[in-house]
Amino acid sequence: MNRKLLVSTLLLCCISSTKAQNLLNLNEWVIGSGSISGFSMNGLISENEREWGIGPQGTQVVLWKGTPSGDDTGDGGFTGVGIPINHQKMYRYTIWLKKTNSNDGTSYLGCGAVNTLADVANANAYFWNGDLPELDKWYLVVGYVHGSNDPSTEHFGGIYDGTTGQKVRAIIDYKFASGAVSNNIRSYLYYDKNTNDRQYFYGPRIEEVNGNEPTIASLLNNPMGSSDFFFAGKVGIKTNTPREYDLAVNGKIRSQEIKVETANWPDYVFQKDYDLKKLDAVAAFIDQNGHLPGVPKAKEIESNGVELGEMNKILLKKIEELTLYLIEEKKSNAEQLLKLEKEIDKLKKSNK
Repeated sequence: MNRKLLVSTLLLCCISSTKAQNLLNLNEWVIGSGSISGFSMNGLISENEREWGIGPQGTQVVLWKGTPSGDDTGDGGFTGVGIPINHQKMYRYTIWLKKTNSNDGTSYLGCGAVNTLADVANANAYFWNGDLPELDKWYLVVGYVHGSNDPSTEHFGGIYDGTTGQKVRAIIDYKFASGAVSNNIRSYLYYDKNTNDRQYFYGPRIEEVNGNEPTIASLLNNPMGSSDFFFAGKVGIKTNTPREYDLAVNGKIRSQEIKVETANWPDYVFQKDYDLKKLDAVAAFIDQNGHLPGVPKAKEIESNGVELGEMNKILLKKIEELTLYLIEEKKSNAEQLLKLEKEIDKLKKSNK
């Protein structure tokens, strides 16, 4: 299968799950101006409009547009209302951003009061602020707030190119303070004196990171411009619960080649000290258990499936053991034949 076609299929299958888990209510994200339910405007009404436009996937969507008035303060964007959170869990905050005309002003993605990963309180926290890598181009900005008891100091957030799907910039993570019960998302354009500039906002999200949230790749949905693809989370096709699997497919897979990495390949069967069971013992085991020694039972396979790498090792081991049985049988037959030939020669001589 063509590689790009395969990736497109994987991503399209994930689209249906991208609305799942978003804790923000976007029902009122419709054409209009100013604040809406769940989102307070940043700046003047004239600086905050929602209009139809071309979104990051090339489709018509409602965009929140920031239009600077030249007052050099808040120039568009929004502050979301607080939503309930469990401070012991990790949450992901995302927003699509596009800036046009110039790099005047500063773009932001932030959240409510949190702590740094070093547990220093920050009441005005931003995952990132600055200029996007390029003008007139969509970027997905992704920030994380870790659980209050998470000792990790690793930052996972980043800015992703909406065309290539690549992570082009790392940004800052935070963690919740112990006892926090709510938090919010904030995304702005500030300090832009250029009235010809426009800042576009689309698809804000907050979701618990629990393995069932949409992958970064599914949110991007369009990383067709690069030769390599990165899926930051788990991928489920025709399933919303990939569980412990990085790729879970509830259906058929067709491929020209699958490579499974494995260890402890069973060449040890050919070592001189290998304990090759006698065929009589194998026959007795089969009579008692209904399957070969070391091979999973049919019920186990039906319940748990087959691990290809492990099963290939088991099958190869049985083939190698079978080969040893054949070699042993051939050697025994040769010995018996030689013995028989000697007996025949002896009989011939005695009849002379």
